[in-house]
Amino acid sequence: MTKGIALLCLALGVALCASALGVLPAEYAILEGPRGVIGSAGGVLVVVALTLLARDHRGSDVLAAILLLAFSAITGWLTFYGAEGIIEGGTSFIPPAVAEALGRLMFGLGVVGCVGMGALALRRLFR
Repeated sequence: MTKGIALLCLALGVALCASALGVLPAEYAILEGPRGVIGSAGGVLVVVALTLLARDHRGSDVLAAILLLAFSAITGWLTFYGAEGIIEGGTSFIPPAVAEALGRLMFGLGVVGCVGMGALALRRLFR
């Protein structure tokens, strides 16, 4: 079961990277985001696949730290450099500007959490 999920993540990650690089024709994949973010998400899926295949090894700690730091990099980009209105949603009683600010705050807290967990994974690795 784990190998099947790993192969699925690997195939999707390679497809996303190929789409971001323009290898796949435009009618195969409709990209809604910047190509850099799409390629990064594909790279993260490839790292997830490698982590699933390397579990119970010292290499899985390295891959987990890379995965957490990659999550924080992508989320940090969206938080600090994303265009206005990229974070949308919320409830009807919160004004859209406040909802976007709260969304950016929550994404920023996620970045802090992922960096902290990545640092702990690296610390565990170098003990």
